[in-house]
Amino acid sequence: MALNELGFGFLAYVTGGYSTLAVNISDFSRFSKESRAQYWQLPVIPFFKTIVALFGVISAAAAQQIWGVSYWTPLEIIATWQDNPGGRAAAFFCAAIWLLAQISVNISANAVSFANDITTLAPKWFDNRRGTVLVAFFGGWALCPWIIVASGKAFMNFMSAYSIFMAPMAGILFTDYWLIKRRRYDVPALYDPQGIYRYGKYGTNWRAAAATFIVIIPLLPGLVAKVSSSVTLSSGLNNLFSFNWLYGFFLSIFIYYTLNYFFPHKESLIPCVVTGFETTLMGVGLDVDIQSAEGAKKQERAAVIEKNP
Repeated sequence: MALNELGFGFLAYVTGGYSTLAVNISDFSRFSKESRAQYWQLPVIPFFKTIVALFGVISAAAAQQIWGVSYWTPLEIIATWQDNPGGRAAAFFCAAIWLLAQISVNISANAVSFANDITTLAPKWFDNRRGTVLVAFFGGWALCPWIIVASGKAFMNFMSAYSIFMAPMAGILFTDYWLIKRRRYDVPALYDPQGIYRYGKYGTNWRAAAATFIVIIPLLPGLVAKVSSSVTLSSGLNNLFSFNWLYGFFLSIFIYYTLNYFFPHKESLIPCVVTGFETTLMGVGLDVDIQSAEGAKKQERAAVIEKNP
């Protein structure tokens, strides 16, 4: 493998592995008791990911020396331990530990995130339990994950393709929160189907949709080439696909910001944060209702209305 090909492959793996965390980490950080609690993610997550990757490199190199084959997955390594009872026992316990690890990772990192998303998208039909069952079906059976992990090349292709869709999503969310809305959201309106964030009749933010499609289209030839070996691409398109997350993230920021600059959604541009509804018990018990920014006074500071029971 040429040095530049190895470098682009490494870049594709790293960005693909982090692309999901860049989008759904808020599913976990929102449970923090204080904002500083999430700062531990910065050193801890890269450290453990690096350690795991290092173990993989060491194991593959050791397998090459022992068996003459660079096994890319530990399951292939323990498959060579079947010659004696001790080896089979070791293989059983290692497989049991990895099975537990897979279940734990999928419950915490995949099932929770998908359940949150699907209950928000269709709360009438889905709750957290139904969302978890649905993702178990699609992730465990319908998507045929055994094909994805059949070889190291297939797994790398999947990781590269995955980040195509995650990159513009992360860029759009970043731009909307920090640059467009400037952290000023009306939280109650986020849960109102007819609120200021409905974005028209069909409930679609066309600026986000346009930015997503514009970013993805140039990457589709690379995706097709990864899926079908009969398709060949120039080195330029292959390299573009290799760093698709960086390309998609920054280009989506530029496109989405530009569209909002020329075609702003004025209804959702509010002057201050509206945090929502909270109940306090102060001896007599008062309900403190912070009104939504939508309404006659949405351009003023959100009023606090105290209602005696």
